[in-house]
Amino acid sequence: MLALDAARYGQRQLAAAIREVAVCQEADDPWVVHWATGTCVDSRQLYALPASAAVRVVATAVVGRCGLAVAGCEDGTLHWWDLATGRRLGKAVTGHSGAVRALATGALDGRPFAATGGSDSAVRLWDLVVGKQVGAFPVGDDTFVRSLATGLVEGRPVAISLSGDGVVRVWDLAARTQRGVPLAGHTGAVSAVATGALDGRPVVVTGSPDGTVRVWDLITGREAGLVLRHNATRPVCLLVTGPEHDPPMAVSSDDWDVRIWNLATGEQIGEPLSVQFMDSGAMAMLDGRPAAVVSYSIPGMVDVWDLSAHRHLRPPELPRMRLPLLGHRDTVRGVATAVVKGRQLAVTGGDDRSVRIWDVDGDSEAGSPPSGHAGPVRGFTTAVVDGRPVIVTGGSDATVRIWDLDSGAQLAEPLIGDTSSVGLLTVGMVDGRPTLITRDRWHKTVQVWDLATRQQLHGRSTTEYTSPYIEFFAVLDGRFVAVTREGRVWDLTASEWIGVQTQQDGALALETLEGRNVILTGCWTQTVHLWDMATGEQIGQPMTGHTSKVRAGAVGMLDGRLVVAAGDGDGTVRVWDATTGRQTGTYTFPASIWGLAVAPDGRLVVGFGSDIAVLAHR
Repeated sequence: MLALDAARYGQRQLAAAIREVAVCQEADDPWVVHWATGTCVDSRQLYALPASAAVRVVATAVVGRCGLAVAGCEDGTLHWWDLATGRRLGKAVTGHSGAVRALATGALDGRPFAATGGSDSAVRLWDLVVGKQVGAFPVGDDTFVRSLATGLVEGRPVAISLSGDGVVRVWDLAARTQRGVPLAGHTGAVSAVATGALDGRPVVVTGSPDGTVRVWDLITGREAGLVLRHNATRPVCLLVTGPEHDPPMAVSSDDWDVRIWNLATGEQIGEPLSVQFMDSGAMAMLDGRPAAVVSYSIPGMVDVWDLSAHRHLRPPELPRMRLPLLGHRDTVRGVATAVVKGRQLAVTGGDDRSVRIWDVDGDSEAGSPPSGHAGPVRGFTTAVVDGRPVIVTGGSDATVRIWDLDSGAQLAEPLIGDTSSVGLLTVGMVDGRPTLITRDRWHKTVQVWDLATRQQLHGRSTTEYTSPYIEFFAVLDGRFVAVTREGRVWDLTASEWIGVQTQQDGALALETLEGRNVILTGCWTQTVHLWDMATGEQIGQPMTGHTSKVRAGAVGMLDGRLVVAAGDGDGTVRVWDATTGRQTGTYTFPASIWGLAVAPDGRLVVGFGSDIAVLAHR
């Protein structure tokens, strides 16, 4: 575990040093951590700050030399911590009847405060020194506060609230009264709000489904004469302004585009950035240049943008940071291996809509990660077409895509033959031709393709092809077969059962090893078995030890011996010598195991959570 964490945090030399330390159970653990990705970790992370429920909004506050992190939660509570130490300050407070949906911070009489909003028709003001509510501002009956911003107007702290009724109100926090009249000018409801400065005067920036971003003078309550044209067909869902910079800048986003604005002239800087589903963001100065940190709807995905150069800042460009090797942004659902030009490669696919290619011999991606699917990748495999190694992927967007395994480039247009998600796919040599078989996720249709000509051969809708009891397809002796969850094998060409049914349900894998077809079973159980498909005889003893249900399994050869690996929902991978049934390794990972593969040289590729690790033989 220490070696795994060191590798995940990018400390590969430390991981190698830990691997060299002899441990008492070394004889029982023949595999060691070779390398791992660290999407879920980051060497820049200082603290993990616990809250009582899912965090809906977060903000920082700096007053004097004190920096705070403040979070509003789904259960209506407010929490805050010391940014320097990670120490919780005070007790969680609550005043809202539902989730805290809006949060902004500032200073009032030299003390840090938080303004919060929710579904109970009020903006609440909190003193973060004593941890008490010190004010409440009603925003109208039967409405909710959807966004908040704070600023200074003529030396007095104000809060700007955006309510469900589309009204923007300005509140004098010291006087506990509303300042002026609501801001009105948009032809549609207001959907985003932020504060900034223009020519030394405080301004508020608002965005609307009417396709405009407008700038208001907070002293006079009037428009500053700037109307920034966004996209009239999509509402502005996010606005970000930052520290003083020449020129003053703002970032606006709808569901598809991000635009950067010069607030002094009202002109757009550069072309819109094609970024989908940006959730939140902040602006700051990074090495003297304006930058935006933004997060997306994809879990864990955060980008840093250089706003002056109009481009992403990649990890090597971020200053003074040793970063882990990043991989998938969401759960890894499968792992496969291949040998290309003498290189050992691993292929992984997952819910982040990508399939990635990894050099198992090194510690980096072997090529650009394929993309293009509009939804999670439901199935993938490797194959050889016209002498070229390829990856074949199927997704929830009902497309099948073919990628060059060496370069990562997509080959031609995707195959589209159905209107529903691709659930299963397999490639094999059938009648001497590279052939693809796919089944939709709802078990209704099966399609067969010649991958060399990219022509659909025929479609099947019979129960023998589409039965929901089929766990996966495979190729044996040049024929497609279907393997049911009971471990039975159906020859799809001859329309007959072949081999002998196993005595355990939950088929995990079917492999041909040294001329023998073997089936691994035990999915969703705690014990796995290996069977000879031809005779139905069990190979070795039952393989036990898991305390949670097995979700992934693989079979391979190591030093001429048959090995079995299985991973469970608790994040444990166990390895056995299949002939003797003796367990030869137990490895704990910090997330559930969804993908396993045994490389041709016996190395293990493990998909856990959104990360992968490669275990090498000691």
